Amino acid sequence: MNQSNTVKAALWWSKLTSRNKSKTNPLSIKRRGKIPMDYLIILPEHATESDLAKRFLDSMKNALGPRKKRNMKLLGPSGIGSLIEISDYNDFILYSEEDLNRWGLPGKELVSECEKIKVDALLDLNQEFASASAVISRTVSAPMKMGFYSEEGESYYNIMVRRKGEELAESGFKEIFQILGI
Repeated sequence: MNQSNTVKAALWWSKLTSRNKSKTNPLSIKRRGKIPMDYLIILPEHATESDLAKRFLDSMKNALGPRKKRNMKLLGPSGIGSLIEISDYNDFILYSEEDLNRWGLPGKELVSECEKIKVDALLDLNQEFASASAVISRTVSAPMKMGFYSEEGESYYNIMVRRKGEELAESGFKEIFQILGI
């Protein structure tokens, strides 16, 4: 997806200002043991991907079991949250256009809320690079940050899953679950 020069400049500035805040911790699956316990799932920014996100969340709930469901936090646009029936989840943050700055990146209030989040694994469900989700993933404290492959995403995620056309729903889910140890 082509981005305007102003969004590229805003991403560059965000990366520059957050560089001294980020710590260079080694990659690990979990801070306290073998598999991740706390997950932050960033919902896609486009409504066309909401069906895929809903199926992924249902699969993950089934894979984790009923007790682990409460360890899933969701974060995403409010329009997508209504399409996914977010009321089934205990912990979520939904943002609207007012929470984004003029370049479409998270504003100060949303960034400060994201800085408070500490999870074992972050999963970005955007199939294409999404600048707002990328800034959020940089802000959240997580040893493992996983997203779908894009050239821009290399500086935001430490694990990237390649899309395989229409098979994404099945093979992508399996690959993500294998990486997470679920």
